Amino acid sequence: MVLATALLLFAAGRVFAQDSGENHAGYVPLISGGTGYLQTVNGGVTSLVPQITPVLLVPFGTHVLLESRAPFVGFFQRRNQTTGPFTGKVFKEVEYAQVDWLADTHLIATAGRYLLPFGLYNERLDPVWIRNLQTPPITALIGTRTSGSGDGFMLRGVAIQKPSYSAQYTAYFSARSNVNVLEAARTAGEDASLYWRKPRLEVGSSYQRFLQDRRINSVAGYVSWQPPAAPLDLKAEYDYSHYGIGYWLESAYLFRQLPISSLLRRLQGVARMQQFVPLNGGGNGVPQVNTKRFDAGLNYYFRDNLRLVSSYARSFSSQKTANIWIVGVTYRFMLPLWPERKN
Repeated sequence: MVLATALLLFAAGRVFAQDSGENHAGYVPLISGGTGYLQTVNGGVTSLVPQITPVLLVPFGTHVLLESRAPFVGFFQRRNQTTGPFTGKVFKEVEYAQVDWLADTHLIATAGRYLLPFGLYNERLDPVWIRNLQTPPITALIGTRTSGSGDGFMLRGVAIQKPSYSAQYTAYFSARSNVNVLEAARTAGEDASLYWRKPRLEVGSSYQRFLQDRRINSVAGYVSWQPPAAPLDLKAEYDYSHYGIGYWLESAYLFRQLPISSLLRRLQGVARMQQFVPLNGGGNGVPQVNTKRFDAGLNYYFRDNLRLVSSYARSFSSQKTANIWIVGVTYRFMLPLWPERKN
């Protein structure tokens, strides 16, 4: 994610700067991000979740980028769960605030607070405007304790670049922090994957060593495939830690190739199946009993950055079997902090 963001931003800045002899916009800082409103009914209890997540991107020349993301998420429920007025609060955190130095495509050095690069979900799919289903996988907290972020340094880049495939790597170390909104655990880990261009197939793995309290290892293996011939997105992940083993499989299909009305071609169908089996009692953010869940969703894209989202999930376990309904809207925005300059 950081590599793609940096390359895109630097390329955009160069286009602005070289567009014409009279254009000297340079590298323009941006405010990006997204906002959303979700209404969830879980086991008969309604929750209202408005949120906004601004993303700040500030380039310094061609090789240094400052980036930060800080969500503000409201969570409101009825006072007596099913009766009474809605009450709650707004939660805020800093998910990342980092400086990236782009040495070349083979190396980006990062210092500061960053998202832990474990599996597919935390770095790539978590934002409300990206995720196809608004409920995270059961195993999302494996490899991302305690806050999903690390405070320290990270190295990443493209190790091998060939016409038919590429290989990427990431290595990181995080120190322990108890500072409010900057919490992090002492961890070290890595992520690596191979990407084949023609089939648009990625296969990767993640490893993390938790270095405080109980020292444990967490491992993930994942696959992501977007076949060129169809608007289909397939993802799968297997996760293992001291507290349990789980997997999830997700598919998303955009109706744009179907012989239906152009309005209906903006629909996207999504499905996910998953299971988690606890080890050593489970806990630490994952279930303590064997849990299965099936999710199905239908999203409608008014534009690429504006959509209605809806989903239904059925969770099965010995502790609780519940239905989860979600409806909402998400919007992605991008604003330059100052306009293009011309002579």
